[in-house]
Amino acid sequence: MPNLPSVQVPQFLVLGSFIQACCWRVARLPRAGESLQATGFQIELGGKGLNVAIGIARLSTRRVVDIVLGVGRDAPAQQVRQLLLDEGIGIEYVYSLADQSGCGSGHIGSDGANAIAVFSGPNTLLTAQHAELLHTRIAAADLVYAQFETSYPLIARVFELAKQTQSGRVPLTVLNPSPWQYLTPELLQWVDVLLVNATEANALLGLSLALEALTLAAAADRMASAVSALWRRWPAARTRHLIVTLGPVGCVYFSCGGECVAMPSFLVRSVVDTVGCGDAFASALCVGLARRDPWDSILRQANACGAMVAARLGVLSALPTAEAVRQFTATTRSAP
Repeated sequence: MPNLPSVQVPQFLVLGSFIQACCWRVARLPRAGESLQATGFQIELGGKGLNVAIGIARLSTRRVVDIVLGVGRDAPAQQVRQLLLDEGIGIEYVYSLADQSGCGSGHIGSDGANAIAVFSGPNTLLTAQHAELLHTRIAAADLVYAQFETSYPLIARVFELAKQTQSGRVPLTVLNPSPWQYLTPELLQWVDVLLVNATEANALLGLSLALEALTLAAAADRMASAVSALWRRWPAARTRHLIVTLGPVGCVYFSCGGECVAMPSFLVRSVVDTVGCGDAFASALCVGLARRDPWDSILRQANACGAMVAARLGVLSALPTAEAVRQFTATTRSAP
């Protein structure tokens, strides 16, 4: 962890995204050109940034989260504002930028595998000018989180402001580059922590490996040599950390100083729905980072949150509280 003072009540700023998620349950994922009969259908308020903000709020003990969102002028936008208020999340930076809110479709197989398509809509209409309205909030934050369902110019400017803050503490910046797109040096220079899944890790590190099919130790070894090249093209930031999630295998942490921690996943009796597992992981990661917890503890808590969401249908209803995570980790074994 960075050598920073401890934080009793961390403050979070989430560069979010709002997607009305429509999910179809199918026996298996359809092939190209194929129609399948669905066995179930669900509509849920969602979006990677929304999920993470709510996940952080539930793992925290009081109102500590603000979110930046671009939404529509429609009923789902009204619903998401009320949801955020109910979860104790600030809505000062929720902007109505289009008629229709973002929308996504997901197919969920009986084995928990998923395939997702997203229309970002007003999420991408946020601009660098919106970042200029956040100076005070950025300066008060201990951690700023972003993902690529929102506007790239917004992320770049907010992260730049975070690293240039003149307040007593400089926020950690955490980026989940999903859906994947190329990371420019201009953005990377402001990033402290990158969080990627196996597919994104291959793209980031220039690999073509079925990482989730390897053992945790083998996956860590195969990535290690490529990670050294990443540090060389990642412009010098205050801190540089990479976390790779590997689904049922676990996760691996790398630091630019050469540290590597491989953390096995928890054993889940039945995987019901993998949608949102990465967001649950990200929520716990952000909370642990902001509290300056040790990496072993951060990764274990994050794995637990991902496993808990995988064992239930839906995302928002499955995102756990801190007490639920404590009970889960006390009664559930990690994978060998």
